[in-house]
Amino acid sequence: MDLKKALIGLFVVLVILSGCSKGYWVWNKKNIDEEPAVRFYVNYLQDEKPDRKAFKVIDIAEGKKMVVVSTGTKDRELEAVSVKYSDDETTVTVREVEADSDEINPYILIGLEHPVSNFKVVNEDGEEYEIGF
Repeated sequence: MDLKKALIGLFVVLVILSGCSKGYWVWNKKNIDEEPAVRFYVNYLQDEKPDRKAFKVIDIAEGKKMVVVSTGTKDRELEAVSVKYSDDETTVTVREVEADSDEINPYILIGLEHPVSNFKVVNEDGEEYEIGF
């Protein structure tokens, strides 16, 4: 009987934790070769658009989406702050951090858990990023 209660308790905890998901994840740049479309866009930013401060939403595996956000300057890097979903809009907020990056055009890869509708990316000051390429 105690095992049954423990399993029910574990199930309840898992259900609660699954509902607490942030709805996004930051993808490790070392895995960029796993998603050719993402790799193509990042290479485009590095080789042809080193000063582009923008974002692009890309379809990735399992029906999910990834947003690539670039700073357009070597002296800033990005951190994910939040992703807010509503019925008619998805807003990604990033933090711009002063840094001397090794990348030509520093970027962040943010995976999205939920379908994307109208989409915008802003920094913490509310400045919107343009839609890329």
